Amino acid sequence: MNRGKSLFCALLVVVCTLVFTVPASAHSVFKKQLAAKYPDRSISCNTCHGKSKKDRNVYGRLLKSQFDSQSLTADFKAKKGAEKKTFENEVMIPEFLSAFDKVQALTLAEAIEAAELKTLLTAAKAADLVAPLSQTDQPITLFVPTEAAFAKLPEGTVKDLLKAENKEKLAAILMYHAVPQKVSSADVVKLKSAETAGGNSVKISVSKNSKDEDEVKLNDALVTETDIMLKNGVIHVIDSVLLPN
Repeated sequence: MNRGKSLFCALLVVVCTLVFTVPASAHSVFKKQLAAKYPDRSISCNTCHGKSKKDRNVYGRLLKSQFDSQSLTADFKAKKGAEKKTFENEVMIPEFLSAFDKVQALTLAEAIEAAELKTLLTAAKAADLVAPLSQTDQPITLFVPTEAAFAKLPEGTVKDLLKAENKEKLAAILMYHAVPQKVSSADVVKLKSAETAGGNSVKISVSKNSKDEDEVKLNDALVTETDIMLKNGVIHVIDSVLLPN
C-alpha cells in the first residue's frame, strides 16, 4: 500500500457518527451500495450508531446536517413486519446515501457552518473571508482547526484576535490555513511544504505512529480527518491552530 493510500485508510476512515442508526439487517445492503458509490473511501457503517454531538467528527456532523435522522428513525419504528424491510431499502438507505452527495454540493463556507465550527466561522466573518470560501471559481484546500484546536490557544487569544483592530492579523492566520488549489491527502503526503494563500509556507511531515500507520503533521498540527470533498475545495481537519511566523 502506498503512503497516500495508507494515510487515507488509517487517518480518514469516515466516521458517520449520527443519531440515526442504520438497522442491523440493512448493514450489508448499505455497505455494498456505499462501496459502489464511493469506491475510493473506506467507510464502516458499523460506526453509524448514534453518539452525542460532541463526539461526532466533522464529516459526521456534515452528514447529520443533510437529513432528518430522527424523523426517519421514528417512521422506521412505526413500521411492522415486511414494511420495515421495504422502508429500510427504499427510504432509509437511499436517504442516507444521498447525504454524501449533498455534503459534496456544499461550499467551504456552508460546510463550516453546517459542521458547527463556530469559532472558525466567527473568525472568518470577522476577517471578511466568508466570501472567498463561498466562491467556486478557485478551488481551495482548507486545513480546518476544530473547536478543541482553538481551545488549546492561550486564554483570551481568540477574543483578542476578533477585535476590529486585529482584523489583518486574524486574516493572515486564517489564510495560513488555506492553499489556493485542491490538494488531496494522496498529494499532501508527497509534499515537504505547501505555500498558503497568505504567501507563507507550512511544513508537511509524515511519520509512523505506534500502529505503523502514516501520521501527517502540518508544522506541529496533526491531521485527524482528510479528503472531505466539497463543491469548491477540500477540507483536511487538524487538531491545532496554525500560526504563521
